[in-house]
Amino acid sequence: MMKRLINAFLILFLLSCSSDAINWTTPNSLDDDFMNQINKHRASVDLPELEFNPIFFEQAKRFAAQIADNPHMREQLTREEEQNGNYSKAIIAQTGANSVSGCTGFSAAINLDPTTGVVEAMIRNSCKNVIESRNANTIGGAVFQNSNTGDYFYVTFIGRI
Repeated sequence: MMKRLINAFLILFLLSCSSDAINWTTPNSLDDDFMNQINKHRASVDLPELEFNPIFFEQAKRFAAQIADNPHMREQLTREEEQNGNYSKAIIAQTGANSVSGCTGFSAAINLDPTTGVVEAMIRNSCKNVIESRNANTIGGAVFQNSNTGDYFYVTFIGRI
């Protein structure tokens, strides 16, 4: 009897585990494409490629998730990060980075290719100094989609380790 109860519990537990769990440390294909687009832009302006760092990525993914959960507060959350640097401070504390800068971007759900053109738009709107940093050697860039609107939110942290 006890064995059946344990087996039933185990089956229910395994069935309830979601395959949609967020992986905070490993980029998905949109994250990879976003970081590749940044490196392509850097190559086009004769800057070296940035090396992926999982700590930079984790903080970018967490910030992108926060923005996607509060899309009406995107500008405010971005300003707060610029002023307080909570995510940047976490990166520095965990990696010993000498410098960390970040920026955010947005793509509407109607865009069927959510990473094409986003880096160029980010550069035009305020991210040029971050993406084209000459001293940077490290990147973490993430994309998070709002489940209600389908809009995409982008965050990149770039720095030097």
